[in-house]
Amino acid sequence: MNSVFEFTTKTSIAYGVDRALQIGKDVEAVSGEKRAVLVTDPGVIKVGLADVVLKALQSEGVETFVFHDVKSDPTAASIDAAAQLIREQQIKCVIGLGGGSAMDVAKMAALVAGDQYETMHYALMANPFAKKKVKTIMLPTTSGTGAEVTSTVVFSTHNQVKVWAWDQDMAPELAILEPRFTTKLPDFLTAATTLDALVHAIEACTGKRTNPFIQALSLQAITLVSQNLEMALQQPENLEARGKLAIAATLAGMAIEQGGTGLAHCIGHALGTVGKIHHGRAVSIALHAVYDWNIEGAVELYAEVARALGVKETFSTKEELAYAGTEEFKRLVAVSGLNLAIGEGHEPAVNISDFVDVMLSVENEPMKVNNARFASEDDLQEFAHAILCFTNQKNRVKQ
Repeated sequence: MNSVFEFTTKTSIAYGVDRALQIGKDVEAVSGEKRAVLVTDPGVIKVGLADVVLKALQSEGVETFVFHDVKSDPTAASIDAAAQLIREQQIKCVIGLGGGSAMDVAKMAALVAGDQYETMHYALMANPFAKKKVKTIMLPTTSGTGAEVTSTVVFSTHNQVKVWAWDQDMAPELAILEPRFTTKLPDFLTAATTLDALVHAIEACTGKRTNPFIQALSLQAITLVSQNLEMALQQPENLEARGKLAIAATLAGMAIEQGGTGLAHCIGHALGTVGKIHHGRAVSIALHAVYDWNIEGAVELYAEVARALGVKETFSTKEELAYAGTEEFKRLVAVSGLNLAIGEGHEPAVNISDFVDVMLSVENEPMKVNNARFASEDDLQEFAHAILCFTNQKNRVKQ
């Protein structure tokens, strides 16, 4: 643990069943105007959630422009198009409705709209943003990324390379956690997004930048996931389980906002770039491969993680307890039904050299160096080989 640290929260959080119906009042409260851009995606529109939000905005007289050109792993081009709409309509409030992709587009477009430059001008902190002029409100429809409370976004370049951007003003003004909004998720997305939150919490808790505040947030998030993921998969309409997973994802988002992520995200981002697979699934595959290996770098913290995962303390040493956490994490991945094998079906074959090269790239360096244990290039080669050679398991949910 660092002996000197700071902890700051930037986003107000509102939680509750039907809390999203107050969104019209929220727009006026944060921006002083009754005009907004709603950034969402076709899937959210298809299940009717965009209509729910639009009706709530209309009931308060909020003029709303909808931007829905958002795909999983959003592109710089999509962000630029959203920013142009914000500029043209002189909007002062942007709402992100969806998973991490829609929220990242909303957050980034709100800042890009404040100046003349395109999204790629700001990739990897190459240039500073202008002072934030457009307020943002996030309405997550998954319980995973924590993007509703973070100052970082992830997007793909014109060459399909995953990069990130950060700014101290990127964090939204308000995050609204609406349990009803996650009940429409298919099993695969419930599993993949919730496991993304779990990986966030584990990596923030055990990483180089950890501190007692990060650990408190992370361990509570881990407990909530371990106690509620299976219930949400078995009973998708269970609002108590959905609500607790929503809180877990936000707690984990607050943890990575301060503590960052680690090797599983370094590998997962690389896997997303070369394998074109869902982010939550990618980081789950990655942590599944490196969990045991990581423990040596933070035995006591991994013992705490094991306790939060629900492992019974029947072991004589903290090391034994920590390694038992590996098995519980792998059990959760197994019951979630996620497919740990890649390159099947319509997925592209992954070249191991390309995979490792992306792990070693500059955009993934911050995650690698923040990991509990240092990973050499040889280590990365071994992890890549293990992931690519993994034998698929049965009883997967539909991908």
